Amino acid sequence: MTAKTTKADPTYAIDLSAERREVQFPHGIAVKVRKDWSLFFPAEIPADALDPLLSEDLDLMGLLGEVVNSSGEVGTSEVIDLLFRHASLPRKFIAAVKDIYRELLGEDEFEDFKAHRPSIGEYVRLTKALVAVYGVDLGKLFGLGGSSGSGGATSSPTSPDTTSSTPEASGSDQESPDSSDSAG
Repeated sequence: MTAKTTKADPTYAIDLSAERREVQFPHGIAVKVRKDWSLFFPAEIPADALDPLLSEDLDLMGLLGEVVNSSGEVGTSEVIDLLFRHASLPRKFIAAVKDIYRELLGEDEFEDFKAHRPSIGEYVRLTKALVAVYGVDLGKLFGLGGSSGSGGATSSPTSPDTTSSTPEASGSDQESPDSSDSAG
């Protein structure tokens, strides 16, 4: 039996506005980059903001396919080999990141951003922080990593609640030497 609602008092099965960051950050996400420099990013990441990373020109999906299809583990030498095969990749990736910032900040604010000449470290730290606030995980976006449970009503746990290999006690109660004991 379904509940009947009226236009005056609707009951929503889905309320997308309940979790929107505009509620938490109504004026945008304030970011202090340096003592004399701060920025405001939109509370919600626009859907098309990630388009530069997904462009055919950058071809991250093709590169991801190469990594997945490579034999063995991907280490430094494999990454360097991949970069030599795609020599324009670093420049295209940096351009894509800048395009994302341009989309998030708007043209005027992005020009001010560029005028401050952010360092690579600032780009990395800012991007990591924004990813955490926005909750964007490209691995999950592409369906990589994480658990592969169905999440449906008929799903069941993939492992028992307890295992015999996991000790019930933890920390200092366990019988293992301290790291200082092995030094001397």
